[in-house]
Amino acid sequence: TAVPLGSATADRLRERRTMSRAATIGGRLLRVPGAWRPAPSVVGIPGLPSKPWWERDDPLFAAWLPRLEAAAPAIRAEWDRLRGRPSDYRISDSEHAGTLHSSPEEWHWATFVDGGRVVPALWEECPATAAALEGVPGLMVGDMPYAFAFFSTLRPGSRIAPHTAPANLRLRFHLCLQAAPAASGPETSRPACGMRVADEVREWEEGRCLVFDDAYEHEVWNDSAGGRAG
Repeated sequence: TAVPLGSATADRLRERRTMSRAATIGGRLLRVPGAWRPAPSVVGIPGLPSKPWWERDDPLFAAWLPRLEAAAPAIRAEWDRLRGRPSDYRISDSEHAGTLHSSPEEWHWATFVDGGRVVPALWEECPATAAALEGVPGLMVGDMPYAFAFFSTLRPGSRIAPHTAPANLRLRFHLCLQAAPAASGPETSRPACGMRVADEVREWEEGRCLVFDDAYEHEVWNDSAGGRAG
């Protein structure tokens, strides 16, 4: 799920769609604390709030995030019904085509919002998930090409390589529906299934959200024997 980081961001995005890669360098060098910086690959807008990880109890989310997490069992039931279907994710359609993982089977999608456009069929088929999304203030829909909401399943033994988002206009909310079995990974300094954003690694917990800014470099892996879904 994607939520905008500032007001009127759609208008500001339209004004900058024709910016060259060179013109975005200033956005990549935003003055934020720490050694890591946001590095969006296409559009960087200075002045927006910026940090790799956001906490679930942040005042920005306190009014609605508990309701989203409370809906996790109903959302999980709808995901269970869809999980055996073919993924609607296409590597060739991604801005990171061919660079994030080796096979489309590694990462399964069922998409509710695709480039800002609501997918009516899935919206109708999964009313609990649709209602939960509608309860998110400022959900990125409409003329917002970098807006997505989808069921995301990472298969056992899969990885999503380090990358950054195309823009620094959103926060990502990963509501965990299925956590991979707890285990030590082949690299002993990190869990078997987790996510790194900037220099911090976190794990998923069923029924809870991880909130992060995907304009920072991030990667995901699942070296466990089970799937991870959110």
